[in-house]
Amino acid sequence: MVTLGLDLTGTVEPGRGLGTELMRDSHVAARFDEIAGFPLVPGTLNVRLPRPVMRDQRWRYLSAEEIAPDWSERSGQSGYFLAAAVVERAHRALVFQAIEPEGPGYPPDQIEVLSDTHLRTTLGLADGNAITVMLRDGRGS
Repeated sequence: MVTLGLDLTGTVEPGRGLGTELMRDSHVAARFDEIAGFPLVPGTLNVRLPRPVMRDQRWRYLSAEEIAPDWSERSGQSGYFLAAAVVERAHRALVFQAIEPEGPGYPPDQIEVLSDTHLRTTLGLADGNAITVMLRDGRGS
């Protein structure tokens, strides 16, 4: 049984398409599956939260180089804070916040969701819809 913790309910927002594009590389996709501990659907779901995320012990840091040697160049992101999660109490997920050293930086009230399910299709989500993401207690996937 999964014990759920922190509620990160927010609103679906449009993304840049960066996750889908980068995950077309089969080596990158395999690496993300390894990091998550389960197979992921390419792309991310962007979720805007009502307030900035307060990261706790459920979050872990992953440097860009742990994904691929040139990942920072390819993505513009130098690292990630990751946490295991469950979306709408049914779908395994890995949520993250990126470190973007250039430009305006990553919004502190936004998370991106990687899942084993195409969440927009399965849940019938559109930009502006509410979505519930719960962090899992512990660090397991």
